[in-house]
Amino acid sequence: MEQIYFGQRIAALRKSKGMTQEALAQRLGITNQAVSKWESDQCCPDIMQLPALADIFEISMDKLFGRAEPALPENPPQEPVTVIGELPWEDNDDLHAVCFIGHQLVRYQDIPSLDGKRERFSYSFSCLGFDKSSQRGNEPVQLHFSGNVGNIYSDYAVYCAESSIGGNVQAGDGVICTDVGGEVRAGDGVTCVSVRGNVIAGDSVSCTGSIGGNAQAGDDIRCEGMIGGNASAGGDIDCGGDIGGRVQAGGDVECQGSIQGDLRADGDVSCAGDITGNVTASGDVDCTGSIGGNASAAGDIRCGRIQGSASARGDINMS
Repeated sequence: MEQIYFGQRIAALRKSKGMTQEALAQRLGITNQAVSKWESDQCCPDIMQLPALADIFEISMDKLFGRAEPALPENPPQEPVTVIGELPWEDNDDLHAVCFIGHQLVRYQDIPSLDGKRERFSYSFSCLGFDKSSQRGNEPVQLHFSGNVGNIYSDYAVYCAESSIGGNVQAGDGVICTDVGGEVRAGDGVTCVSVRGNVIAGDSVSCTGSIGGNAQAGDDIRCEGMIGGNASAGGDIDCGGDIGGRVQAGGDVECQGSIQGDLRADGDVSCAGDITGNVTASGDVDCTGSIGGNASAAGDIRCGRIQGSASARGDINMS
């Protein structure tokens, strides 16, 4: 077999790329004479220039030296991959903080729904640090988050007071956040600035801004702005603006705006605006505006106008 010297190989590769000796020299930062000496086999390139030559000619080092490249096996060995079963969510920008018992994803915990029933969600909300069967017991765990994500789904408490969330926040424990573009569902209390969607909390809700949708809490609801939809609380409801739907409270109701629906309270009612529906209270009713339906109270009723009937165990005064 005819021997091909290294210099001849460089010359052949250069010509296959349509390059002159001058062009190759410029690419390497050397003189034309150096390239000429290589190709005439008067000397060889410096070892440090060999990788650059291979890159310029777009070949491997083996091919640069005229060696046959080793054949790859038909089925190259794969790196071992540990698979933990199917995950019940899409592969997108959402953040999931979940709980595994060994390799088993703990998948469900009941969270209150807007209609007062219990429903199951297809995401994980069941662990508060450790499973109840763990010998270590339930140790509190909190997800602190700042940055941009889609939605947040967490088994644990969520603390994102340093960033706004464009989507929903669902947590098995409490939620502390600033602005949320979607809804907030929490197994414990919710403290926020504003939420564009619904807020559903197993404990109290405290909002310094407004809630765009419905507000439901196992304890009190305190909102300095408006509530766009219904408001339902196991305790008191204190709203600094209008409430866009019906109101039901296990305690007192105080609203600085109007209420666009029926109102039922196990305590006193104080409303600075109109109430478009019926009012039923276990205490006093004090409404600066008008009541569009019937009014019933175990105490006194003081109101600008009642369009329906009024019944009270105490006094009824209309201005």
